[in-house]
Amino acid sequence: MKREAVKVTRKYQVTIPKAVRKRLKIEIGDELSVAEKGETIVMKKLDGGETLLDFAGCWGGYPEDPDELTKELRKLWATWKA
Repeated sequence: MKREAVKVTRKYQVTIPKAVRKRLKIEIGDELSVAEKGETIVMKKLDGGETLLDFAGCWGGYPEDPDELTKELRKLWATWKA
């Protein structure tokens, strides 16, 4: 995998290098998910067909197993007041 350096602007924006945009077919208006894995930032092109399970585990501290995640969410929801 070829690595390319990008600079963070004063508005915390970065430009995806043209070669990467072409390879991944990233167009203006496309949405990307952004996650962190340790010291690494991971960006993934969203195709619009994502489900909640595609995002399960992207928040630190939550279980990756969908059933465990559901149990944790239900515990949290039980604390909410209507």
